[in-house]
Amino acid sequence: MDLNLSCREVTRIVLEGQTRKLLVTERVALQVHWSVCAACRQFREQADLMRQAMTRWRGYRDDNKPDGP
Repeated sequence: MDLNLSCREVTRIVLEGQTRKLLVTERVALQVHWSVCAACRQFREQADLMRQAMTRWRGYRDDNKPDGP
């Protein structure tokens, strides 16, 4: 894998990382890109925040389901 990722590739890998374990080379490439790209660092933070919010929402939704059909 090329360590010089585009912002589009970083976005794809960040989102894939929410559903699978990233390869070491992918993680290194992300770190290299994040070291120079503030926009992608911000995207990573926003994606993490959305993942956390959805996890909490699912828990809230599941706790408030009515009993029975």
